[in-house]
Amino acid sequence: MNIDLCFTAQKLTPSLVYGKTVIVLDVFRTSATIITALEQGATKIIPTSTPQKALRLKKQTPTSLLLGGEVNCQKINNFDLGNSPLEYTSEIVKNKTIILSTSNGIPAIQHTKGAAQIYIGSFLNAPTLVQKLQEHKHDLILACAGTQGTYSLEDTCCAGYFLHLLQNTVKPFLHDQALGALALYHHYQKNLPYYLSRSKNGRKLLAKGYWRDIEYCCLQDFLPTIPLYCGSAIRAIS
Repeated sequence: MNIDLCFTAQKLTPSLVYGKTVIVLDVFRTSATIITALEQGATKIIPTSTPQKALRLKKQTPTSLLLGGEVNCQKINNFDLGNSPLEYTSEIVKNKTIILSTSNGIPAIQHTKGAAQIYIGSFLNAPTLVQKLQEHKHDLILACAGTQGTYSLEDTCCAGYFLHLLQNTVKPFLHDQALGALALYHHYQKNLPYYLSRSKNGRKLLAKGYWRDIEYCCLQDFLPTIPLYCGSAIRAIS
């Protein structure tokens, strides 16, 4: 298995992802929000590129949809939920469809169209997802969402965690970028919340009072849910 690592969504070109398995990583916080919402019983999640598109879509069927998302880490006006995974409880999201718009994670997901399989990954579900990958023979891309086109420390560290787990199941060929991500995870693994809270996105979340989100998003092997993006929606698979 060949493994490529992209540091930002903007590097995900159609020719790069075509026919491959892609795991989208947006650690703070879209990946965790999607995984948690589906684990808590949401029917599906519809990623939308802008809040305006999300609002228009909800107007078509207002009673069966919830709006979730953020701009600059803050809940969007007139949305039901923000982008904190801790908001997505079963009491709120069970049997609901969620329209989700976020600054980095959703654009990254939408850049992967044309891939053979598109999964959403995080520290929360990495071991379960790595087991699922054994069913596939395609080459793999670990797609870090990044931050508005720039490198993101927490996404790269999570890619390193996936590489750490993959080395126990397959014998991947690792490029230099992947080796760097693996080394980063090995250095940070004993205290992920502390180290990753020092990143640009971590500091922004801390400034807005989201320490609990940081702790939650850094939990390893916490949820078994595997989200698959297919046919314009994200659903959980067994």
